Amino acid sequence: MARKRRELAQRAPLAPRPRLPARDFAEALRTRRAPEHPVSVIAEVKRKSPSGGAFPHPDVVAVARAYEAAGASAISVLTDGPDFGGSLEDLVAVRAAVALPVLRKDFLVAAREVEESARWGADAVLLIADALSDTELHEMLATAREVRVAALVEAHTAEHAERALAAGAGLVGINNRDLSTLKTDTGTALRVMPKLRARAGVLVAESGLRSVADLRAARDAGADAVLVGESLLRDAEPGRALRRLLGLEGGPA
Repeated sequence: MARKRRELAQRAPLAPRPRLPARDFAEALRTRRAPEHPVSVIAEVKRKSPSGGAFPHPDVVAVARAYEAAGASAISVLTDGPDFGGSLEDLVAVRAAVALPVLRKDFLVAAREVEESARWGADAVLLIADALSDTELHEMLATAREVRVAALVEAHTAEHAERALAAGAGLVGINNRDLSTLKTDTGTALRVMPKLRARAGVLVAESGLRSVADLRAARDAGADAVLVGESLLRDAEPGRALRRLLGLEGGPA
């Protein structure tokens, strides 16, 4: 986050781009693409990660298309370069290649970046409550409403999830990975989400989900959707891995 703040301070605002018609990210997560899916899936594309290293699928557009064909409800695109090998150009390319809503996943730190995300084709942005002040979170959510992009506010603890709700977040993600240690506990979302279900518009469980049983457990705890990346990207065929995760092909339950 400190690097992101330095980068933002050092660069000029991005050049304006024509705004694309928005796709309804929240509605895509509320409505499963097929009745047999346990929950909606936001499937992620990225080339590498600090915890997972390099993935064997550098063509993020091809992976996004495979996800769409396999039943994803939305696509998450990592746009951070140094740690994840991504870019805003990846966001543009994926958005043009699929008909699904696209989430810009990055470490955004300012309202200006939310507006830029909308101009570059994002239908939604990720905001990390644990890393933003209350003032920043309020400002970024207000900007998201102004430019008509959805804001998925991510938290790791119940305390930060409450901050997200207090700031006006309608979409709340519970990250099973503790970003301060990179350790993952898939029980985190299962413990936190039931406390939020009555007040959140859409709940998303994130990180560490590897089986249809994990998806069913998330659903039973109140999740409308899950965000999955690494377990799919480790497979030789990410689309096939997503179908297996959704229980549509044979594999571990």
